[in-house]
Amino acid sequence: MKVRSILIACLLIVMLPCYSVPLQQNDQKNIPSEIMLTIGGDPTSEYSVTWRTSGDDTEAVAEIIIAVAHPKFGKDATVVKGSTVTEYGESKDRNSHKVRFSGLQPGTRYSYRVGNGKEWSEWFQFTTARKEKEPFSFIYLGDVQTDIKSLGSRALREAYTHLGHEASFMLFVGDLVNSSSDNHWSEFFYAGGWMLGSLPSVPVAGNHEYRGKVFSPHWSHLFGMPQNPPATEYQDRFYWFDYQGVRFVGLDSPVMNKDNKDIHTILRWLEEALKENPNQWTVVFTHYPIYSCSAGRDNEAYRDLLRPILEKYGVDMVLQGHDHTYCRGFNEANITGDVKNPPLYVVTVAGPKMYDLNSDTWGDVTGEDTQLYQHIKVENDTIFYDSYDVTGRLFDSFRLEKNENGVNRLVE
Repeated sequence: MKVRSILIACLLIVMLPCYSVPLQQNDQKNIPSEIMLTIGGDPTSEYSVTWRTSGDDTEAVAEIIIAVAHPKFGKDATVVKGSTVTEYGESKDRNSHKVRFSGLQPGTRYSYRVGNGKEWSEWFQFTTARKEKEPFSFIYLGDVQTDIKSLGSRALREAYTHLGHEASFMLFVGDLVNSSSDNHWSEFFYAGGWMLGSLPSVPVAGNHEYRGKVFSPHWSHLFGMPQNPPATEYQDRFYWFDYQGVRFVGLDSPVMNKDNKDIHTILRWLEEALKENPNQWTVVFTHYPIYSCSAGRDNEAYRDLLRPILEKYGVDMVLQGHDHTYCRGFNEANITGDVKNPPLYVVTVAGPKMYDLNSDTWGDVTGEDTQLYQHIKVENDTIFYDSYDVTGRLFDSFRLEKNENGVNRLVE
């Protein structure tokens, strides 16, 4: 009798799934992926987030709330609706979504998630800037560009592991990918993963974000930058923002040439951004170097456009990429006129693609064949700069001090 009961019980267990109601499952194609957080305007209150889905959803919705430790906070979150572009990318089989957050509180930790109102991402967290001029830091990365999954990834991940707990954002100076296509951007998101949804990115385009003279159709679907360009067509490509005592100005260098019909508009916009600057420090970031480090490269026409403006308004640092080497210095031998603060120029590379150094380089510190990431910390009258290789070894270090008269002094 006991054996019979056991057999019946086993038979019921085997048969039970045949008569049970299947679990309701979400459509995985509508689950957000490739989530990118950016500074969307005033960093004390405005941020943007973009993401992709491969389903049929056309809704872009985010929920955001001041972060708390209690796990049931989501029911009180604010709903923010965004925009969707269908048939996105070369394959036309995905949707791209964007939401802009505004009216956030300064110096506040927020939790957010994105989706279509039914299917959601995980919850991410970020912190807004403070209104006051308080110390902060950021990560500066040169060209990631090639072999991103296998080798570019270690620069992104080492930088975040080492510095992400302290940094306020990641600043990219162009050529994030080798070709602005679905596959290459997916590789970039594979390398960055959830970090890109947690620590805001601040990018400018490089020449590899172009195909010939055609700008990437992906760019504005991936990044939602401050809405203060020199003209509407340059949205997300030229912008500036103020962060706790520093004005950051981002330039799309590949279009900055005398043949561009808008070049005078762009240069006038740049002068206004530098002239009307109430901050103690000014950082310009762009892809093409003012002074090249690599053999066989020298963009004299580009330099002639920008250098006088950078010197005139006392830009403190110019952060650059493109040359796949490392150089740092003032290049004082080439300063023209009476300049109060000559700009300090830096060129660096994060990815594995490398070039040879010029035999007669202008840099006070140089390097080649080394993947690098930089940590820049601003503390009132001092900027602390540290460059690390991807093993975590300190490669270059200095501080830039500004005295009471606004004059800079570099200390090795």
